[in-house]
Amino acid sequence: MTDFKELGLSEETLAALESKGFTCPTPIQERTIPLLLQGAVDIVGQAQTGTGKTAAFGLPIIETAVENAKRVQALVLTPTRELAIQVADEINSLKGKKRIRVLPVYGGQAIHMQLKALKSGVDVVVGTPGRIMDHLKRGTLHLDELDFFVLDEADEMCNMGFVDDVREILKSANTDRRTLLFSATMPHEVMRIAKEFMGDYELITVKAEKNDIPLTKQVFHEVADSDRFEALCRVVDAEPDFYGLVFTRTRADADRVASRLTERGYPAEPIHGDLSQARREEILGRFKKRLVTILVATDVAARGIDVPDLTHVVNFALPQDPQTFVHRTGRTGRAGKEGVAISLIAPSEFRRLMFITKSSGIDITKAKLPCIHDVIYSKKSRMVDGLDGIIQEEAHTPYLPMARDLLEGREPEDVVAALLKHAFGDELVESSYREINTVTAANRGRADLVCSLGRVDGMNPKDFVDFISQAARIKPWSIQHVRVQGERTTFTVPGPEAELVVSRVLSRDGRPLVSQGDSPKKPPYRRDYPKKGAPGPGKHPFKKPYKPRKD
Repeated sequence: MTDFKELGLSEETLAALESKGFTCPTPIQERTIPLLLQGAVDIVGQAQTGTGKTAAFGLPIIETAVENAKRVQALVLTPTRELAIQVADEINSLKGKKRIRVLPVYGGQAIHMQLKALKSGVDVVVGTPGRIMDHLKRGTLHLDELDFFVLDEADEMCNMGFVDDVREILKSANTDRRTLLFSATMPHEVMRIAKEFMGDYELITVKAEKNDIPLTKQVFHEVADSDRFEALCRVVDAEPDFYGLVFTRTRADADRVASRLTERGYPAEPIHGDLSQARREEILGRFKKRLVTILVATDVAARGIDVPDLTHVVNFALPQDPQTFVHRTGRTGRAGKEGVAISLIAPSEFRRLMFITKSSGIDITKAKLPCIHDVIYSKKSRMVDGLDGIIQEEAHTPYLPMARDLLEGREPEDVVAALLKHAFGDELVESSYREINTVTAANRGRADLVCSLGRVDGMNPKDFVDFISQAARIKPWSIQHVRVQGERTTFTVPGPEAELVVSRVLSRDGRPLVSQGDSPKKPPYRRDYPKKGAPGPGKHPFKKPYKPRKD
């Protein structure tokens, strides 16, 4: 398929797509839309968030909908209010001139507005399980003549405890409808729903293509728990165009962190389930317009927040499970743009982070927290970069006479310095910042080490431990936290053994293969490896040609 014309869509729908700038379908759209237009088939679709699932089911709903039908023709269930609003808006934007009514239904919105809309006639209802159940009990929503029943983000509904509600709603619908289930993952609960309520169905699995994989750099900073907020400020200060989400564990934490950021002068707002829907929509609107650039959120409240240009995601607190970690960090690095996911952890959380990232298949690197000099340099750079644009504006010309008066009889440097002090206070003075002691493995009684051998050299964790223990003549169990990466491997050893490993693990010509610290310079050893007997996958790179030097 090369464009939407080949999917069997009408000219009206194609015109609506063209007006939005859409010309080529995504893989999930390409495989789903023709099936739904050609026959009465049920579909289970697995694709990551942000791959165009809404249009995959929204376009066939629009195509087959009948104007003035005086019945609910399609129901879309979503786990959160934000996602319900987003899906309804997307379907509305795709319907073009077709006269069908789309209504988002969710808790937190005045119910009398929903009652009035349902009574006057709605074609497509997009709602959360709780509010849909409420309308079913009231008898204000009837699902006995549906053409489509869509479960969107089914895995999230299961994670949030909506399984029983989903079952009740499915039982209330007519059996001759078409059921569509879309999910990023397929846990046991999701597949049970599919088998119980869908009968025969087409399973469509779309793996992320190279261009769809989030271009996210994963790093973590290990700091004392008491320094966590200061570390967050350093991260934001060091980035000239920080625009991102900060995840906390609870609603109270979101309020507290957002409040402290606001007190420091950062444009931040909290978003969580305790806020009224009107307030949440107001905050999201300000965030999308970049009037607010830091959104402090809980996991539940962040569902449905789809902003493609986020530069950063910060885990102020680690999530409970690997899946949530993936959902969080996948919100940046989208649409071919690079992003950064930063996790702030206390020493006691190190093992938990390693488990989460290993379970998720995520490559994460420990990084040094931006130092005071980096923060001040970034702030100065932003000020200098913006100065040229300010000078070019004509709006400052009325102030030129005053500027000449101020400079008269005074040193220009003193005048500018005084104005900077008045505008920035102590922000650009190093002594006004307190040092944050980054926690290292050495603080935990272990040393962080980096070896210049990695996967490209045939290393795996077991072979690496064998190699280091033999070369350094230390016990294998003293080598821990091994993370084999492309061209290097990070690991820890007890502090007293660090010097032994650095001094004894050497290349053929006697240069060290291991260095101590978080970010060692990449050593130019690889070209010196013996070509003869080069290792294959899983083979020890130095088993035959390499012999450790004797002291």
